[in-house]
Amino acid sequence: MSDAGEGGDGSGTHRRRDLARMRRYWDKKARENAMYYIQSELDYAHVDRNEFWASGDDSLARTLSPFDLSVQPTDEVVDIGCGIGRTTRALATKARHVIGVDVSLEMVERGRKELADLGNVELLLGNGRDLSGIGDASVDVVYSFIVFQHIPDPAITCEYIQEIGRVLRPGGWTVFQVSELPEIHHREMWRGSESVRTRAMRLLGRAPRGTLAPEWLGSALSHDQLVGALDDAGLVLAASVGEGSQFCLVHARRPL
Repeated sequence: MSDAGEGGDGSGTHRRRDLARMRRYWDKKARENAMYYIQSELDYAHVDRNEFWASGDDSLARTLSPFDLSVQPTDEVVDIGCGIGRTTRALATKARHVIGVDVSLEMVERGRKELADLGNVELLLGNGRDLSGIGDASVDVVYSFIVFQHIPDPAITCEYIQEIGRVLRPGGWTVFQVSELPEIHHREMWRGSESVRTRAMRLLGRAPRGTLAPEWLGSALSHDQLVGALDDAGLVLAASVGEGSQFCLVHARRPL
């Protein structure tokens, strides 16, 4: 039976394998050291919980301030790539309701425990390519930060952008980050940069593993790909900062 809906040449089969690998990778990272792999500026060997949760508030503020945006108390919000809820918690202090979506069951289950004190949060297991389970034109804000840069296939990132357009209400807005710096996603750039000490620390379980895997290295979008994906999604690019860098922040709106 061919994958006619996703390309009869077997591309659908390859896509499912890629998505399955993404899930296995992030499930493994959740078990190894979830907080570090969500916020890799932390000390891998000595993760500070308070620092981790405070970083969610900081990331949200830093990514919205360039566009003079704020989440309102009446807003329904989606957080793509929520992990265990780092920015979901920050969003929940401002919004009426937040839906976090992640490809990793391990991340989602831990996030549900970490955010059990919040009555306005729902965490969903996603399929790694869309926002299934969230209705058309049902939310006011869609947010994502340091997530799309880890997706190995830029076509999947473009699919997510189309999904953002689908779930946003007319007048709704999104802020998300993508990488526009392709060379940073090449294994060759990082392979020779590790010190002997880092390799030894990894063997002792005191340094991160798997950071040369495609699921960590991810991929970049060209600016033309980004603009095309926004157009396909029915979204209007309002502003962007950091074009051509790993941290390109995008603000777009769904027209009224």
